[in-house]
Amino acid sequence: MVAVVVLVVPPIVLTEATTRTYALTAAILILALGSAFPYAALVALGTLPLCYAGVASFAAPRPAADEPHPFSVWAALRHAVAGLAYVSGSAAVGAVGMGAQIGLSSDLSAMPAGFRPSFLHLGGVFVAGVFVSLQLWRYETPLGELAPRTVLGTVALGVLIALSPGVAFWVFNGF
Repeated sequence: MVAVVVLVVPPIVLTEATTRTYALTAAILILALGSAFPYAALVALGTLPLCYAGVASFAAPRPAADEPHPFSVWAALRHAVAGLAYVSGSAAVGAVGMGAQIGLSSDLSAMPAGFRPSFLHLGGVFVAGVFVSLQLWRYETPLGELAPRTVLGTVALGVLIALSPGVAFWVFNGF
């Protein structure tokens, strides 16, 4: 998803794929990933209790929705690596969104400031929505039949993913 956004959005927004377009995108991506990494590590490791309690995980769930997720060292490692990837990916998509917003600033200037979307935050919400949708779909059970703790835990992890671009921007600006 991140690769598609990085390769497709800049040429669409800036009309032509130039070296300058991708250099700007790469610079914003590097800054976003560097700024988001501490938050990504904190989220990946700080949410291990959810994985241990069998509530939710960043890693792919088991199809049986009524059973808790089995916890092991490998499950914890998969959770941490997947969490780091999702949160970093969210920051990357948000960064590309921010670059797109910079590229579209002249087109958006006619729109009142209060109604202009924040592509930075929309990127994070997009990745979080994909995460929550895919995780809940992987249970192969209708949403109404899933345990509420599983749904709430997965949504809570999604919220942490959605916050990543904003946190990266905050860290980059020096708190």
